[in-house]
Amino acid sequence: MPDDVAPIPVLLVTGFLGAGKTTLIGRMLDDPAFAGSALLVNEVGEIGIDQELLIRNGSPPPQLLANGCVCCVMNDDLGLALRDLDLRKREGSIPSFARVIVETTGVADPAPILARFIADGWIQRHFVLSAVITLVDGVLGAQTLHHQPEAASQAAHADAILISKADLADGDAIAVLSDRLSATAPHAKILVADSEEAAVGRLLEPFRLLGLRALPQDHGHGHHHGHDHDHALVTTASWRFDDVLPWPAIAGALDDVVTAHRGRLMRIKGLLRVSDTDRPVVIDGVQDLFHPPRLLDQWPTDDHSSRIVMISRDASSEEAMRALQRALFPVS
Repeated sequence: MPDDVAPIPVLLVTGFLGAGKTTLIGRMLDDPAFAGSALLVNEVGEIGIDQELLIRNGSPPPQLLANGCVCCVMNDDLGLALRDLDLRKREGSIPSFARVIVETTGVADPAPILARFIADGWIQRHFVLSAVITLVDGVLGAQTLHHQPEAASQAAHADAILISKADLADGDAIAVLSDRLSATAPHAKILVADSEEAAVGRLLEPFRLLGLRALPQDHGHGHHHGHDHDHALVTTASWRFDDVLPWPAIAGALDDVVTAHRGRLMRIKGLLRVSDTDRPVVIDGVQDLFHPPRLLDQWPTDDHSSRIVMISRDASSEEAMRALQRALFPVS
């Protein structure tokens, strides 16, 4: 890909079995905003059904990835599938596409997939992971999060969480579920979809879901929040601060903290205000790998405070966050 060609955005759609991933993607593909999307589908079982339900005129035929769990099979196939899509597009054997939508299996842990986008240099040059969208069943979601660690990981890694089938669930149950998801993924935007609202109007960069009710989330300023939920097997720690620090100081402290907690952190995400530039800096790490920091053109809202979120399966995220705070703001 020439240097002046922007990488193609990739949307990762995940969620436990039966949450409604295929239904959501079908509605996305029916929306004109998603015309020209390439689709990669991973299913459990030797016979693929979802790709047959998602064929649309004017888009590349859906490509069924190899049988099996996403985290142990799709890691290899994802790179090959993206290379094949790129080659076929350049050869003209498939229509051109503006984005790629990847549907994982319902039992997939998304962490290895996210790591692949960091570790594979070819993927980095040609594609960019723009958002992880996780569907949670409004009826069975709480039970699933309690019993299935993959479902908890899917929620923890999400940029946006869509609670589906809300019209079939009790309103109080939806409120409890949304609170649990907010604790598991304090960085994610949580939306509720009734059946008549399930169609996605738009999903733009970085992403925007319209026609859905956004649940307000209030995470305080200037201090640290830890959420330890044994039922979800996921711990998150978040920190928001108003001090403006130089990027080298933050980068060095992050590197030291990640090194000290190697192998124990699932995800690190952050939006930072630094003294080196007026533009916000995005940091994104999966396990021990980090994307290069990105500069946004502008702040997405009027809130210009720095915020960092760490996710782990034990108390490591809270320990790492405290270590980062000590490194950046040592007590004399």
